[in-house]
Amino acid sequence: MRTAIALLALLVPAGILAQPLSLKGAVQEYSRRAESLDSEDAAGWYKLGLWAKDKGLRRSDDAFKHVVEIEPDHRAARRALGYERVDGSWVVGDEAKRKKGFVLAGGRWMLRAEADRLMREGLMKQATVTKAHRQRAKEIAEALRDDDKDVRNAAAELIGELPSAALVRPIKRLLHCRHVDSRLLAVKTLGRTADRVVLPWLIHTSMFDANEKVRAYAFRSIKGFRDKDVFFPYARALFSKSPVSRIQAAKALAALGDDRGVDVILQRVSIGIGAAGRANISVGKQSSYIQDFDVEIAQAAAIGDPIVQTIREGIILDYKILGGYGESWIVREANAYGAALQGLTGRDYGKSWAKYKDFAKEQGYPKVRVR
Repeated sequence: MRTAIALLALLVPAGILAQPLSLKGAVQEYSRRAESLDSEDAAGWYKLGLWAKDKGLRRSDDAFKHVVEIEPDHRAARRALGYERVDGSWVVGDEAKRKKGFVLAGGRWMLRAEADRLMREGLMKQATVTKAHRQRAKEIAEALRDDDKDVRNAAAELIGELPSAALVRPIKRLLHCRHVDSRLLAVKTLGRTADRVVLPWLIHTSMFDANEKVRAYAFRSIKGFRDKDVFFPYARALFSKSPVSRIQAAKALAALGDDRGVDVILQRVSIGIGAAGRANISVGKQSSYIQDFDVEIAQAAAIGDPIVQTIREGIILDYKILGGYGESWIVREANAYGAALQGLTGRDYGKSWAKYKDFAKEQGYPKVRVR
C-alpha cells in the first residue's frame, strides 16, 4: 500500500516546501514598510503593492485591497486585483464576462447561443491543456480515492495549481467515489470551474448522492451558474416513475425559488400522487325467482304480473394499487409537494391543491410546458 509520504513525494514538486531566504527577507521588509504607513495613505499602500508584486509576494493583493477600502474607485488598484468596470460597477474578470453575456463552456468564454449550439451538436471541446497538466490531474484524482485520509487531504491542497480545463474529466469521476470528503471536494471544484459542461453531473449529484451535505453543495454550485435553464431538468424529474426523484425534484424547485415551479408542481398533483384509483371485482352467482304477482284488471279477466327478484351470493374484492414503494412514500411525496408550494407561494394551504391552484391563477403565476 502506498504511504502518505510516498504519494506526497509523487505529487508535490521538488522544493515546494523550501522557502528561499531572499523571499523570507522580502516578507519581513513588507511587514516593516506596512507598519510605517498611515492607514489612510492610499498612494503609499498602492506603491507598497507594486513593490510586493515586483518581489513576487502574494501579499501585494493585501496592499491593493487596502487601497480599495480607502478609495473604492481607485482604478489602478482595482485593475491590479483583476476588476473591470461594467455598467458603472466594479466586477472581477469572470463576473464581467458574464455581465457582458458570455458563458464559460468547454473551458472557453463564448456567447450563450454559441455554447448551446456546440453542446447540441456535440462539438464542445475542452481548452487546450498540456500533457503534464493531464497527468498531474490524473495523479491527484487517484490520490483522492485513496483510503488514507492524510493522502486525500494532501492531494486536495494541490488541486488549485491546475487549470480548470485539466480538472473537469478526472474530478468528475470522483462524484462516484466512496469517500464523502472526496465527493464533496469534487462538487466544489466542478462548481468553481463555472463551465456549463459540468451542469448535468452536478444536477444528477444534487438529486441522487447518498449524503445530504454533498447534495446540498451540488445544488449550491448549480445556483452559482445563474442559469435559468437548470429549472427544466428538475421539472422533468417531477414526472419520473421514481418517488425518490419526484421528492428531490420538488425540494430543488422550491430551493430555486423560480415561480415556474408552482405550475409544474400543480400539474404533477393533478395527475395523482403515487397510486391508482380504487377498483373492485365481484366473484359469485345470482339466481332469479318470482316473489309475487301484481294483479291487473282487464276488461274480461284478471292478469297476474310477476314481480321478479334476484338472489346474489359470492364475494366482492375492493382494492387500490399503491405501487411498489408503499403508502409511506405517497405521504412523503404529498408532504414534499405541499412544502414546495408553501415555499414558492408564501401561503400554507396544506395539501389543498385546489386552493393553491386558485391562488396561482389569481396571482398570475406563469404557465410552463415541460420540455
